[in-house]
Amino acid sequence: MIKLAGLVSVVLFTSVAMAGGSGPYSKLIKSSTMAGNAYDSKAAALESGRMMIVDVNRMDSLELSRNVFWSTNDQVDLNSFELLNSQVQIEEIVTSEGAIAYQPVISVSYEYRARDRD
Repeated sequence: MIKLAGLVSVVLFTSVAMAGGSGPYSKLIKSSTMAGNAYDSKAAALESGRMMIVDVNRMDSLELSRNVFWSTNDQVDLNSFELLNSQVQIEEIVTSEGAIAYQPVISVSYEYRARDRD
């Protein structure tokens, strides 16, 4: 009888622990920015930004998940990352020498599936 009660409590505990992680996934939409190197001309920075966008557009779900921000508190499906939009912007920056340089910054919007950890 004691063995049976112990077995029932183990099974009950296991099913409760597994039920906490079995909630439905929800789709999250996030955005992130990535900055490139500084260049002497706007044209060079724009070309670099264009190449950065081409590289991001070629990423599969797993590669995209490694290059954008997502909450580590979520239980994330790494194969669900999908790029929604990307654009490049050129920012003028001042170098440590006081010269003006141009830096490409790309903004990417993406979605992925995740659920909260309880």
